[in-house]
Amino acid sequence: MGNLEEKFRESVNKRKSDINNFIWKDEKKIDENGKYKQSERRLVDMSQIDLKKCYEHCKIMLYNQDSINPGRYLVLELISDQKERCGAELFLRWMDQENGISRFTITSALSDFLVNNKETLKNTKPTIDLAIDKVPDEFKKLSINLIIDGGLDKLGAFNKKHITRTFILKQGIWLTSQEAKDLEEYDDDNQLKDRLEIIRERLDLKEIEKLYINAKGLSYSQMRSILQLRQNRKYADFTTIQLETLRYRILFDLEESVKSHILAWEKRMEEIELVSEHLGYKL
Repeated sequence: MGNLEEKFRESVNKRKSDINNFIWKDEKKIDENGKYKQSERRLVDMSQIDLKKCYEHCKIMLYNQDSINPGRYLVLELISDQKERCGAELFLRWMDQENGISRFTITSALSDFLVNNKETLKNTKPTIDLAIDKVPDEFKKLSINLIIDGGLDKLGAFNKKHITRTFILKQGIWLTSQEAKDLEEYDDDNQLKDRLEIIRERLDLKEIEKLYINAKGLSYSQMRSILQLRQNRKYADFTTIQLETLRYRILFDLEESVKSHILAWEKRMEEIELVSEHLGYKL
């Protein structure tokens, strides 16, 4: 049995590395019936010009510096920055609620800390754990400068372009025990209503929008808070549950999705390189 499995794996690996199986999928287009169609071409059947075009397209998808349509690596940087900015705002709220220290006080204290330790901190990016003891782990490596920006209401606006409704709904939903009780409703015949329909109504979902039940999904309150996100709102204007759901869940999931896109585009580039080498073309 072991030999059969080994031969099967060898066959699969050989098939994967066979340049004749490398396919390029063109952009999806809507046909006359309003349905999406996507044509496919084998890389080995392409001309040198077409291979170059495909190769350049891969590079654009990965490295494009355009702020409107950024490459995947730029999106990764944006996500990392957004997680930090959410963290800075959450830290300021934690300091106020748990320690009774206002934004003005913490901002002034951190500014003084940077001035008084200017030489020691030279050529470094000082983090909050250097200035304050007993900081929760999730805040320890936040940039002091970013927290000061938060205290001065200079964190800017959140760009939610990449967090689409489809992406949010794909996370699925899983109710807490309290939410399950709160979402119980009865019809005129005193029959228990379908809870999923109640959720859809309260979230104001369109008929074509799918909602998935998923044990790893968002709670109802998390789902509602993220669906209520608006473009270009300041971090300081977000509710705490919005900030927490973004930082500890949604942005991490988005990051994993973008990383998978990067791997896919890099794989296509490798395939184009292999085919071009085989055909004697230069990219």
